[in-house]
Amino acid sequence: MASNTTSYVYGIDRHTLCLTALHHPSHNRFALATLGITEPAELHLVDFDSYDNVLSSHVYKHTCGIRSLSNVSWDPDLLLATDSSGGSAPAQLLKIPDKGDAMETIAALPQASETMAHTVVAHPSTYCKDAAVVPLPASAAGVAIYDLGQSSGPVIRCSIGGTGARTLHHMEDIEAVAFHPSASTLLSTTDGTCLRSWDTRSDPQRATLTMSVECAHSARIRALDYNPNLPYIVATAADDGYVRIWDTRAPSAPLLEIANHSHWVYSVAFNPNHDQLLLSAGADGLVNLESVVSASSAQVVATHHQAEEDTRQEDASDASSVDGGESECGASDIGSGQATDGLVAQFDDHETSVYAARWSHADPWIFASLSFDGRMVINSVPREEKYKILL
Repeated sequence: MASNTTSYVYGIDRHTLCLTALHHPSHNRFALATLGITEPAELHLVDFDSYDNVLSSHVYKHTCGIRSLSNVSWDPDLLLATDSSGGSAPAQLLKIPDKGDAMETIAALPQASETMAHTVVAHPSTYCKDAAVVPLPASAAGVAIYDLGQSSGPVIRCSIGGTGARTLHHMEDIEAVAFHPSASTLLSTTDGTCLRSWDTRSDPQRATLTMSVECAHSARIRALDYNPNLPYIVATAADDGYVRIWDTRAPSAPLLEIANHSHWVYSVAFNPNHDQLLLSAGADGLVNLESVVSASSAQVVATHHQAEEDTRQEDASDASSVDGGESECGASDIGSGQATDGLVAQFDDHETSVYAARWSHADPWIFASLSFDGRMVINSVPREEKYKILL
């Protein structure tokens, strides 16, 4: 189902893998960074004015290429970035300067292993200043969890998936990590085809495995995201071309299985406001907007309203029976014209693999996607789907 919305393109002649949306209250602000393999490394800050449909940008120099970027929820002017040069710090906390064209390094995360960082992810809540760094494959160190809130600078709080855990749980290299949206001690990871959840409360140094799905996919899982409103719901995306949604309370089988990609899927993201909307992107060059109502808070609310309506009609029917009359069946048509599970729109604006798709934090209907050739595309949720959600 091709989208009929207007796309806005920001392109650079650089190789890129990482995209993030900054937590700005009023600007649709995205950041993308270059790998800096054959050219100087750059970080591009892009704003999209949805009222005038105008893109604006500022380009910052950086000392090394960046493989992964993460927004920082407690400050819209901060970013976490990995160092792809193999320097002494696996990741850095960067500040967007008020003036000039060079990013300012606020802090360097201490090295947990000699292996370079693959991914960096900050906790999504404003009250928790934790971040996770995933090393490149073949590292025995596992994922390092950092506390960025210490006055003395970032410190390693605990680790996940090190040598001991790998042996105990028969783990492969960790690929993706996501923090529980409302708990500072819970998070999930993927390794190989497995999905796992962890708790750091019992042992501050080593996380405890709390849930494991050994064959969540038939090929390597590349991406992972929590539902922000129902944090026991998790989405995974993998090289088998599938996106699957899981209830971590009963993970014996996926709640939903989505097969609208023809190749590896690199990115998956729930809408931070309307969790019935899900983005996915992959090596087929497509960005898919899915409706996953049955795995969202909208379904919980609808079920509650339906139960109340059923009770009301039962009471009315009982009263009518006592009076000897006919009951008035309410014309309540819950679900009529409302959103249902399925593909909402498919966006084919990219010519190469799409490595990231991110929702704006200022406007819940706007999102951006990024492909390896440096093409970033801004799109929006179709108007018809917005009406189904809001009305």
